[in-house]
Amino acid sequence: MAIGIVGNYGNNNQGDEAILEGILLQLEATHHVSRDEMIVFSNQPEQTAAKYGVQSVKLYYKNKSSLTTMLGTMRKNRSIIRKLDLLLIGGGGIFMDLYGREAFLFGMYGWLAKLSGTPVVLYGVGAGPILTKIGKTILRSLAHLAKLVTVRDPKSKKLLESIGVKSAIHVIGDPAFQVRQPAETERNTNGLQIGVTAVPYHHRSYWPEEDMAKYDDYITGMARNLDTLLAEHPDATVNFFATKYPQDLQVAEAIRDKMAYSGRSTMQEKSMNHQEITQYASEQDLVIGTRLHSLILALVSHIPVIAVSYHHKVQDFMDMVGCGEYTVPISNLNADDAFFAQAYRSMNRDWPATLDRFQAVATNMKQMSDRGMGLIRQTFENNKEKLLVLSNMYPSGRSKTFGIFVKNQVELLRSKGLDVDVLAIDDPRKGKLLLVKKYGSFLLQSMLNLLTQGKHYHTVHAHYIFPTGLVGLLYKKLLGKRLVVTSHGGDIDQMSKKSERVQSWTKKILEEADEIIVVGERLRAEMLAAFSIDAGKISVINMGVNRSVFHEQDKMDARQRLDLPADEKVLLFVGNLIRAKGLDDLVDAYDIVRDRHDDVSLHLIGEAKDASYFANLKQQAKKRAGIHIHDAMPQEQVADWMAAADVFVLPSHIEGFGLVALEAMACRLPVVGTDVGGLSYLLANDAGMLAAPHDSDDLAAKIDDVLADERTRSRLIANGLEKAAANDQEKLIQDVIALYGLSKEGSRS
Repeated sequence: MAIGIVGNYGNNNQGDEAILEGILLQLEATHHVSRDEMIVFSNQPEQTAAKYGVQSVKLYYKNKSSLTTMLGTMRKNRSIIRKLDLLLIGGGGIFMDLYGREAFLFGMYGWLAKLSGTPVVLYGVGAGPILTKIGKTILRSLAHLAKLVTVRDPKSKKLLESIGVKSAIHVIGDPAFQVRQPAETERNTNGLQIGVTAVPYHHRSYWPEEDMAKYDDYITGMARNLDTLLAEHPDATVNFFATKYPQDLQVAEAIRDKMAYSGRSTMQEKSMNHQEITQYASEQDLVIGTRLHSLILALVSHIPVIAVSYHHKVQDFMDMVGCGEYTVPISNLNADDAFFAQAYRSMNRDWPATLDRFQAVATNMKQMSDRGMGLIRQTFENNKEKLLVLSNMYPSGRSKTFGIFVKNQVELLRSKGLDVDVLAIDDPRKGKLLLVKKYGSFLLQSMLNLLTQGKHYHTVHAHYIFPTGLVGLLYKKLLGKRLVVTSHGGDIDQMSKKSERVQSWTKKILEEADEIIVVGERLRAEMLAAFSIDAGKISVINMGVNRSVFHEQDKMDARQRLDLPADEKVLLFVGNLIRAKGLDDLVDAYDIVRDRHDDVSLHLIGEAKDASYFANLKQQAKKRAGIHIHDAMPQEQVADWMAAADVFVLPSHIEGFGLVALEAMACRLPVVGTDVGGLSYLLANDAGMLAAPHDSDDLAAKIDDVLADERTRSRLIANGLEKAAANDQEKLIQDVIALYGLSKEGSRS
């Protein structure tokens, strides 16, 4: 099997070389491809071939102009690409147009492969910045012609979606996490050892646009921060090293020249390859890195890191792994000369826990990077089994939050390599005529799909028992397809009680389904009490929390981003702005809490589903100082609000599960909720505070307990984090996939 690999290789950047090594190791382990079958398109093909034992050809053949360079490269390399079975474009931050050539160069390779009939995979790429119209057009077309698109972080996925990429985009870990962990060696140094990397930020030696004022501000900020850290730790030594040689070393020397404690620093002056950098990092106690892969290679060695974010990819990465509090924007470095010292002080409060935390990050990221090759395998399998998902709710332009939990699960299933089609109602509007129109359209679409595509599905998964479960039942009866239904609560305690006919159909669907998923224990009990069905086929599996989005962040950083006062007590609600969510009780409870705490505010985030009720809610908010209503927003922004808040309040009158409470827990936010539905189980055992429903006095008392008692608050945070970890969607999705009964080949991930 001949596989080509295109990226920024052979450019003396050891971060990119670590990515290449990771991809080669993955291809060998997962696809059993020998290195002599791999062709790497490199800036220095002779060096790449000798170093990795692969075939290598020039990435581009430089000529008088960019146009003649591209044409010459196409002419020389087309015959090579035509012979390939697969072309991997990636990894690394190549999906950008900052330096001018990347979009044209990698777009050219994509189209060359397309014209040659060679399938293309975008593998573990980082996206951004994408600044120009032509850059957006080229990179969007490259994504659309690829058989598979994988990126290395959620922000890259979001950016590609924002420029109009319609293909499924999968988030995997950076392939550099596949680099082998170095062997343990006996240290011959004493005291705190701090590894430091720098980058020629806005310097003419590297940056597309020189700005010496910004460069000087950066190196001054680095020097001042390192001096503060060294002053606090008299036994510490700073050890400069480079991942791009010699450019990074020149910056390191400029930083050292500005340091008051330059005598307590060393300079690794030799050019190290990525394996040597990993070994060098393992000999440090802490690595402070500006370049992304200096951080990644330190993490491979299980060494804690502090990041200087010179490019959004650094902040994106640190946020993704839940370590955003150890990241400082490069523009803030000179203004905050104690950041490194404060970050290390925070780590050192419980150093064993810090070591465990960063080791877990490395382990999780390696597992994420493993997914990439599984997705390739799934994409090119000949007999991959398909899944059809049906849902009463799904996000659209009219509402980005309508059934977002179903979309999240679909994307997660696709990230595990499953081939998933979706038929869903994506219009949240109500009214008799609208209901007839949208359900009629859904039924017609489902029947056409049954006739034209139905035979290709192995399993139909219906979210909500009625009416989508009824459509799923047709696939089972007419085509013999496996039927899995998920009850989210409202279909049992509300929909099934609308009429005897609906109740009868609900019972029929539950009896005929091969597997039933309920999102909470109480819902399981209610289902068994209402319907005589086999308890053995009911599984309790909630939708799970996406901890790559909802994770710990620094509260003050989040408040700064949201322009919230640092000393204010912030209460937060997220959900539909409807009466059933208990918002009247919350407003009354807020009045009580505000009598006890002057510096308190309440923020309500969500969509208005009932115009009359929402108008009344706004009037109530206007009468009170400190109540703010916000439109529904993307999950990443919700996570920022959760990181910034002091208490999350969910005063629902009915609640099937309460996933949003779990998301708050994952963000270290204590939860107060009502003792109803799934919340009774979710907040049990001190994972949250349970208040009586419809009781604003009790709700206020529980909120006050969290605000006033630090021990209560700390206990809820610790138990909430544990609950969130136990309900991570990455764990729960495997239980869902198992219920589909796919063959071994069809369920690989």
